[in-house]
Amino acid sequence: MTPSKQQYRYLAGVPRGNKMVFLSWRLLKEYDPDTPFDVERRQGRDGNWQRVNDQPITDSTNFLDTTPQADSYQYRVVTPDGGVSETIEVDSGAPATLVALSIPMNPDDEIDTMGIALGDIYNDGKMGYIIRAARAGTIWILAFDHDGKSLWEFDTKMPHISEWRMLHVPVLCWDINGDGRSEVVFRRDRQGRKTPPHEQTSPDETVVAVDAQTGQIVWECPMTVVNPRVNMTVGHLRGMDEPASLVLLDGTYGDVVLTAIAGENGKITWQVKQARPAGHNLDIADIDGDGIQEIICGGICYNGDGTIRWEAEPFGHTDISKPARIDPNREGLQIWYAVESGNPGVYFVDNRGRTIFSEPFRHAHYGWIARHTTEVPGLQPHTAEDARYEYGQEEIAPKMRQLQHNPIFLPDGTHWSNLTDWQRKNFVPVHWDAGPEVVFIIRKENKRIVRFFKNGEIEDLPDAKLPESGHYGRNLTCADVMGDFRENIVALDTDQHRLMVLLNPTLCNVRGYSPFEDFEYRHDRSQHGSGYYIYLSPPDTAVNRR
Repeated sequence: MTPSKQQYRYLAGVPRGNKMVFLSWRLLKEYDPDTPFDVERRQGRDGNWQRVNDQPITDSTNFLDTTPQADSYQYRVVTPDGGVSETIEVDSGAPATLVALSIPMNPDDEIDTMGIALGDIYNDGKMGYIIRAARAGTIWILAFDHDGKSLWEFDTKMPHISEWRMLHVPVLCWDINGDGRSEVVFRRDRQGRKTPPHEQTSPDETVVAVDAQTGQIVWECPMTVVNPRVNMTVGHLRGMDEPASLVLLDGTYGDVVLTAIAGENGKITWQVKQARPAGHNLDIADIDGDGIQEIICGGICYNGDGTIRWEAEPFGHTDISKPARIDPNREGLQIWYAVESGNPGVYFVDNRGRTIFSEPFRHAHYGWIARHTTEVPGLQPHTAEDARYEYGQEEIAPKMRQLQHNPIFLPDGTHWSNLTDWQRKNFVPVHWDAGPEVVFIIRKENKRIVRFFKNGEIEDLPDAKLPESGHYGRNLTCADVMGDFRENIVALDTDQHRLMVLLNPTLCNVRGYSPFEDFEYRHDRSQHGSGYYIYLSPPDTAVNRR
């Protein structure tokens, strides 16, 4: 493939104080790992471009520039074949910051911090942002492009009432009909209600698909669910070359109903009743590598046509579940379950539904699947246990003592490490730095990013103090949307009422391709807007790691 002369390189820059500017860009998949880059700068929009690096940059895709004076400068990146990146503007006189993009929000809106959906708005590889907001008593869907431009707003007329919660107005962005354009899909009520019966849905509710760029309706179909708790996901149930399908999950704690809807026209293709509880998220993944994605709903795996492929051993409500490549020595994907009721515990299940190992838990309700260490191949799941107590004999009377049981598991069922109760409540994983291992956002107290060691100790990463007014929830959106291959943090600033995209402002001598080149990563990060999102480490895409 011959690269075009004008290229989108996801170039991003932030001021670092003392007239310095940090720049970060992407190594595109069609370029060799050792491609040299030059950085050019100009003062004002009519000035001459000047190269600012002494030697071509070959070991990284970032650069720290010191400008002649504190002023606003334009930057671009060029390659020997004549490729020229987009142009960005950075004020070198501004205070140092991690905020690479700031999108002002309506100060009267209550913004959902549970999940910001990502999507290819312009169908050019640039991720845009789909946000749920409460305005004047109803839930709205807001769309912004990669650069922060407001594109459209849609009133779902779904009521914003505490019992209702935005979580059950799921939203996703994907090319569902195979026409090469992305759509945004969500739940709406055509008539609107002020006091909904929370025991059932309204007959006027629909599923609507709109064009991601314009907000114009592509198709609309009636909702088939009756339970207010609704999850929704998207996948290629008829093959990767066929249009995608939507799958709705009706219910959580008891018997549930699954409904598959054809992405090209909104028609129901199948519906099954499941006499077994589900979870707070619905998973779709190609667990066996045959080019057709399967559905994981609680302890049951369905084929793309709605028939049951397998059923795991008996357990109840799965608070979380996640298919992933946890053990590379096993075929396909495995599924990690955290079960809240009915034989509660964690379960590691292979792609045929067989339990590899399990461990009883009192209440396992949160976790992630990440690369904590390279000592063993694959990924290491973490699940925290809530409030299991044991009795200890004290001098005067028996007294309950809470156990600290928040392990990081290895694929063989042993524990690599154990988080403290404070760590499991405050940690949010992200691949922020250039290492293959995950690091952690401290989300509540002295907000910053730290590295975790096997012995339980942590250390602060350099230049990783986060904006204190940012809301860094457990379902935080962490994905590589701009800059090099390191992940960004997409968060809401509750004080300044803005959406922020944060960028790692430190130099590194590692370069890699974006994990968004990987379909599994791209599909996984599309699931932020529906149910509980369980963080999954990206593939290690570094090309010059030593």
